[in-house]
Parts: sequence; C-alpha cells; structure tokens
Amino acid sequence: MTESPMTETMMLEIDSIAVGGDGVARQDGLVVFVPRTAPGDRVVARIERGKRFARGIAERVEQPSPSRTDPSCAHYLIDHCGGCQLQHMTLDAQHEAKRGIIRDSLRRIGKRVVDAPPLRAGTAPWRYRHRLSLAIRRRADGSWFAGMHAWHDPSTVFDLRDCLITDERVVALWREVLAAADALPEAAVLRGTVRLVGSRGAFVLEGGAAWPRADQFAARLSSFDQFWWIPAGGRRQRIGPQRGDAGPHASFSQVNPSVAEQMEVFVAERVMAHAPTHVIDAYAGTGDRGALLQTHQVRVTAVELDEEAAAYAATRLQHPSRSVTAKVEDVIAALLPADLVVLNPPRAGVDERVTAAIEAASPPPACVIYVSCDPATLARDIARMPSWDIRSVTAFDMFPQTAHVETVVELVPRERAASPGTVA
Repeated sequence: MTESPMTETMMLEIDSIAVGGDGVARQDGLVVFVPRTAPGDRVVARIERGKRFARGIAERVEQPSPSRTDPSCAHYLIDHCGGCQLQHMTLDAQHEAKRGIIRDSLRRIGKRVVDAPPLRAGTAPWRYRHRLSLAIRRRADGSWFAGMHAWHDPSTVFDLRDCLITDERVVALWREVLAAADALPEAAVLRGTVRLVGSRGAFVLEGGAAWPRADQFAARLSSFDQFWWIPAGGRRQRIGPQRGDAGPHASFSQVNPSVAEQMEVFVAERVMAHAPTHVIDAYAGTGDRGALLQTHQVRVTAVELDEEAAAYAATRLQHPSRSVTAKVEDVIAALLPADLVVLNPPRAGVDERVTAAIEAASPPPACVIYVSCDPATLARDIARMPSWDIRSVTAFDMFPQTAHVETVVELVPRERAASPGTVA
C-alpha cells in the first residue's frame, strides 16, 4: 500500500466499543477508532490522525477476539451496510459493549460515577424490526431501487435484498412498494418508511415536489392501509385511500415492540414507586405511557409536538389528564411543578431550556425518569442537572446487532438520593 502523508499503518489492540459502534484502541496516548472490530481483536489498521484522535480502517485481523462471530448478513459483509454495526460480535459481547458505552458516557460526559448497568434483552435478536426506512434511488436504466447507505461511504446506496433484523412481513411490504415504484414522484432522491401495523402496512414517502400519481400508487398497494407524503420543504399529508384504523401510524413508534413493551412496564413501575398524583409525560408520542399511568389513577399531562400523535393521545386520556401539542421546551416551565417528569426525547436529547426548567422547579419533582436512545446526549443532558443524582440506570437491548441501546435513568433531587446504583 502506498501511504499518503496523512495516513500510516500500525498494529492495534482493540479494548472497547465506542458510542456509534467503532472499536477503540490506544497507542502511545493516541486514541484510535476502528469500525467493525471487537474488544480483544489485534488488527493491522490504516489510520489517519486528527487533532485529538485518529480514525482507522482494519486491513486485516491478526488475532481475532473470542467475542467475534461470523456475520449472518451478506449485505453486512459485501455491501458494508451501515444499518448494523455489531453483527461481527456475539450477542453477549454486544450486551457488554452497550453496558460499557452507557457507563463510559455517563462518567466522561455526564461526570457521574456509575457502574455498567444491568441490561434487559428480548428473545429475538433477529427479525425484530417492525419499521424499516430506506433510501430510494434510480438505477442507470431509470428504474427505482431501495437500499441502505454503506458505512464507509454515506454517499453510496446499495440495493437491499433483505434485512435480517427486520420482520419478514416488512420486507415483503417493501417489495410491494417497489413493484409500484413507476408511480413514484419525479425526484433525484426519495426516502420511504414501511411500518407494520398488525398484519398490514403503513407507508411514508419523503421527497419530490409533485406527486400526480399518488392515488394510483396507493391503490396498487393492496397490503397497505395508510399512506403519507412529506414533499420537499412541505408538511406531512395523508394521500390515497385510507383503509383500516385512522391511527397516527406515520408518527414515531419503537421498532422493537416486544422490548418496547417490556421497557414501558418497567418505566411505569419506576414511576409508581414514587406514588405520584401528577406526571408530566414529555415527548409523549401517541400516549401509550400516559394511558398506562392513567390506569393507576395518575393525572397525566402529555406533551407532544407531532400534531397527529398529540391528537390521538388526547383521545386516550380522560379528564383531568390532557394532551398538549407543543415543543416541550416551550411549555414545561409553565406546567411545573409536578410530582414526576418523564423525558423520552428523540436521539438529539432535550433542549437546554428543559433541564433548566427542571433545575429551577420549586418544589422539584420527586423524580425525573429519562428514557434515551443515545447515551451521549443522555449524559450531556444529565450534566446540565447538577442538583439531581442518579438513583438507577437500566439498559434495554432494543436494537440487537447495532450499537444503539435504550437507557432508562431514574434521577432524584440530591438530598433525596439513596446510594446511587442500578435497578436489575
């Protein structure tokens, strides 16, 4: 290999997995991130140094880790699919890596001393996804295909034939979409999402300025009940015939229903351990959590920006519970005080105004339960809450074969904190 002045080759020992799934090596004080490696690997890597760290590509594995396994997916091996990051590791090793990612994020970013949390997993490490989003591109002959981005080159999209972490019914629904792809709008780039609702499909298309054949497209998808379109620069709108229930199936939903249910039961248990009478459910989605808490005679104020989701949540909440359609950061100060606050934000975490309002609340809530799908933004937000201590941390493996993990953190005002630890 001819090396550029910016690259060099070195032998590295991988010792851990970072947020995002890259292996981490340390060489003479230099931290190197190497994708598709496992703790215990000894690899020869081509690296490029940055100001604070280096990034590398493993050219060969000199000594494989006992944590390694053969990936099951051809796309992972041949097409360098970026959808999964950890298929080359055993499931036990994935769990240990995720526990370490949470611990290290809370220590390094959140400045909290915690142990690696217990992790709860489901029974299906494959075929668990009930929702799949794909990039839609044109081939040279003008026909459409749908696929994923390569991890080493995000500009590259490969033609996805199957996804082994996705329910086969969702894959079949995607094939039905592509069979009608000649009726898609004219655009250079589109993105679609198929969601399984019961045994039927819901479809959301993003992109395109005009869609004259939208009704024709929807009519050809006999296995689908609902359709939405988000035109370029526009708002989400329903298209075509609406069959089945009128639920907000374009709104956010967890991709792994069985683990999501397990996690929601756990969150409800932690909420009720504090015997609240009023709970603010922030980033409430379609109101699943609020509906569950309401059965325990808790008054719930559900806050959700997505109008369809918030309206649906309102139909599930009975007075004095209510649904508020707003950005959480715009209304939480006015909604406080409350006995307990649940935060369940998107991957970007919460706005600074949210943590500032909780810090300033008088009296403070008895507890804040933060549900996060990103340990780094979780830790950042907790660092903004210096008057709160961590009582428990629990992980849920919502996304096997990937580096993503769901984390539930129970926070209490500092004077009320018991010895910080974990809930098994």
